[in-house]
Amino acid sequence: MSDYKPNRRLSRQLDDLPGLFDDIDISRADIAGDIIVRATTPQKSDISEITEIDVDSLERRKALRFISFGSGSSGNCSYIGNDNGGVLIDAGVDGKFVTDQLLHNGIDASQIKGILLTHDHGDHVKYAYSILRYNRHMRLFCTPKTLNGLLRRHSISRRIKDYHAPIFKEFPFELAGLTITAFEVSHDGTDNVGYSIECDGVRMSVVTDTGYITERADYYMRQSNAIMIEANYDAEMLRNGPYSEHLKARIASQIGHMDNADTAAYLATIASPELSHVLLCHLSHDNNCPEIALATVRSKLLASGKVIADHPLSPGLQLGVLPRFAASPLYIIKKHQS
Repeated sequence: MSDYKPNRRLSRQLDDLPGLFDDIDISRADIAGDIIVRATTPQKSDISEITEIDVDSLERRKALRFISFGSGSSGNCSYIGNDNGGVLIDAGVDGKFVTDQLLHNGIDASQIKGILLTHDHGDHVKYAYSILRYNRHMRLFCTPKTLNGLLRRHSISRRIKDYHAPIFKEFPFELAGLTITAFEVSHDGTDNVGYSIECDGVRMSVVTDTGYITERADYYMRQSNAIMIEANYDAEMLRNGPYSEHLKARIASQIGHMDNADTAAYLATIASPELSHVLLCHLSHDNNCPEIALATVRSKLLASGKVIADHPLSPGLQLGVLPRFAASPLYIIKKHQS
């Protein structure tokens, strides 16, 4: 039975009770109910400890956090978020692996508000329904045409429609403290999009699976602090590789994929001091490798006068390749400090 007595009367005068900043000395006399009080004055150092503001913790909100869980034709999925939560871009990677990697970086799946689909190819949508089914607070954000293409192309439960929240190109919407805008890219999926994601003046653009840089993709990438962009193949490796001529033509077409040289040439034209991160994605397993993609893009950027960082803490543009089968590090993307 509880000892709490809400009607217990105060047996001592209020003036006899200790104040907030009094130093209380409890001795054996306390057993009899006496409290010995020594009035003290707070020291200057105590006040400074109370009023000191952690500027770094305030700045954390003005940053985007990014993780890739896999990038390539075997499966694509990534996370973009902030202190309020975040979203997944595509769902082509097993949900348990995604959840485990999120937790490894201190992010609970309950903080993920939804999945943004770029298009309806299997390596981008394979696990969408299973992730949604086990995380019923999430929604599926894609255009109505993309949803129809998903249902038409794949053997997937039609119940996925219950999670659908329709979006439209060039119509921004708010989610988890993020401003998200879908825009046109060029690929042979159904109603393909890239995404511009902004929070507190920090912007990241995601352009994967596109045959060339569209006018709208260019518009958003020029405003970005970070870009996730496709460098799918090396032209010579594709030309001399094992693929059929039909497949080679499809990959190299304007509704296929970007090659290393084209991606490098484009980045060299837009890389400004405000651009802090370039993450190359969707590298082909058979027609590319990280070393070739990095060397091609790096040399073009250096030739145009850009400074490439040697490591994450050094000044310059952070240039990296997203792993095909593994999770990337957690990237913290902030606005450029002049």
